[in-house]
Amino acid sequence: MSPNRRRHVAVLLVGFLAYTIGVWFAAQKQPTGYEISIYRATPIAFWAGVAVAFVAAVLVGLNAPTGTLRNRLALLLGTLVGISMAALPTIRDYYYYGLGDALSYLGWTRMIAEGTMNPVNFLYPGIHSTAVVLTSVTGLEPRRTLQLVMVFFIALYILFTGLCVARLAARSNALAVGVFFALLFLPINNIHTYIFPYPTSAAIFFTPFALYLVLRYLGDDSSLFSVAGRRVLTPLGLLLMFAGISAILIHPQSGSNVLFVIAAGFGLQVLAGLYEIWDERRNRASLSTIYDRAGTRYTSHRSLAPQAVVVGLFFALWTPRFDRATGTMGTVVSGLLYGANPADEISTSASSLDAIGSGIGVLFAKIFLVSAVLSLVAGLVMLAALSGRLDDRYPDRNALLRYVTFGFVPVFMLFGIFFVTSVTRQPFRYLGFMMVFVTVLTAVAVSDGIPFGLSFSSDNWRAAVAVVLVLLLIPQALILHQSPHMYKTSDHVPETYMEGHVTTFENRDPSVWFAGPRGGPRRYVDAYYGTTYSDYTPSGEHFPGKEDKIPFAVFGTNTTSHYSHCRYVPLTSRDYEKEVGLYDGFRYSAEDFRNFRQNPDVYRVQSNGDYRLYFVRGEDCLR
Repeated sequence: MSPNRRRHVAVLLVGFLAYTIGVWFAAQKQPTGYEISIYRATPIAFWAGVAVAFVAAVLVGLNAPTGTLRNRLALLLGTLVGISMAALPTIRDYYYYGLGDALSYLGWTRMIAEGTMNPVNFLYPGIHSTAVVLTSVTGLEPRRTLQLVMVFFIALYILFTGLCVARLAARSNALAVGVFFALLFLPINNIHTYIFPYPTSAAIFFTPFALYLVLRYLGDDSSLFSVAGRRVLTPLGLLLMFAGISAILIHPQSGSNVLFVIAAGFGLQVLAGLYEIWDERRNRASLSTIYDRAGTRYTSHRSLAPQAVVVGLFFALWTPRFDRATGTMGTVVSGLLYGANPADEISTSASSLDAIGSGIGVLFAKIFLVSAVLSLVAGLVMLAALSGRLDDRYPDRNALLRYVTFGFVPVFMLFGIFFVTSVTRQPFRYLGFMMVFVTVLTAVAVSDGIPFGLSFSSDNWRAAVAVVLVLLLIPQALILHQSPHMYKTSDHVPETYMEGHVTTFENRDPSVWFAGPRGGPRRYVDAYYGTTYSDYTPSGEHFPGKEDKIPFAVFGTNTTSHYSHCRYVPLTSRDYEKEVGLYDGFRYSAEDFRNFRQNPDVYRVQSNGDYRLYFVRGEDCLR
């Protein structure tokens, strides 16, 4: 055994051992209550273990010959590290992970499983139906299978991001570079893309699979059958059709981006064909720098027309059936016609951050600094691809990079449209999708030395890449899950919260309305009762006061006089930790909570420690 091989084996042994110990310690530390930060609550042994494992994986993965067992083991170790960080709530045995939308998705999943909702009548049934199938096969509860479905999409994202880079790059080590850059999870911004069960994130994580099929299909020589000697259908082409349709079923808005990638690739083929005809008629000797000097390169690729037509037709038939989709489009058109102010939400957030001693610049740096730097690198690669400045020794790579660049254009345009029309946080969905391109193109740049003109075969270059990857992973790992680091609370849903709300719903007086700080128990209503689908938001049964917010100006002072009728007010330990611990009483202070509890017309009627239900006597009740 050579010295290098012995060193690699030793490093891998240390890495796998550190990883195993770290995960074991994390699994043993199950939560006893609500955890406002999963980072602080998880044993330091886990973070130390995955850090050692990641360094070991990078050192061996970037230096061991491609295709060797130690190289593959390094990629496996790196993938396990990424999955473990993303699936840490599952490893820690959280009862459920994902407040807000994720609880509504749990309600939809339960409805599909119980047969009270037909997936065909649901805009994006992808992850919910998959979870139902997994529930029927394994016997696990939907709250478990929903989280496992996301683990599957995360693994898919890591694997096929690496394969996309390997397909594009000219260097043999590109797979390792792609896998390690995928572990940065650039698409997750926790503004409108999340790591918990979320169809948008699932569709984004699915994208590298579809992109890989596009890249492979373009040079596919196989066929299922031929007509008049022409190959009309290939296995990869058929799989690409199904992938495009699947992406739309996972989430039409994010899945439509796969359609745009396919359509943009077909558009490039059409333009190349037209330019070739134009050039031949004029007997010109040179072609435009946008196209490869071998003018037949694009036209000799397999046409993306069948996939563009089939997937586009499915999107056109599926999406308009739902008011939510048409309503969003109407909002965009209205914003373009009558104008909007995209800075409103940003300025509001900036004011709130200033009040708690931070700023929008600090938050931007925490969430987007790494993405911004890597976006610059990816942008340079796209410019080099379009301007013909790529190395002519790799014509296939150059042609495929232009396909990717053309696919990026419509997504970037939609990002700009949604930002200008100020459709809440929708632009950040497209930003998450754009980060798939950024990840792939940056990894290709690093692997091939684009646009730096450096060779990855250099030991110094590989060492520099390893150091950069480790340094980039640290800030990215800190924003993978919501936490006080980014001025948010964890999305941890303890069993006590769910059990408390279930008890309340089953024993409540139907005539009494609900209310709460920053809103009523809407998401728990969705999770328990299930929901029906309406224009913009999921709404369950006519649950009284499920979204009613107690104004911060009256909470704890004159709550009883504010309401004319009696109210139920559920409070959780998260409410107090968020308002008092994280936001330092910016909206609801510790004194407000104390005064609320001590009000003689406020009665605590239910408690399990983490969840408490109060009955507030309103003006009419006092008479």
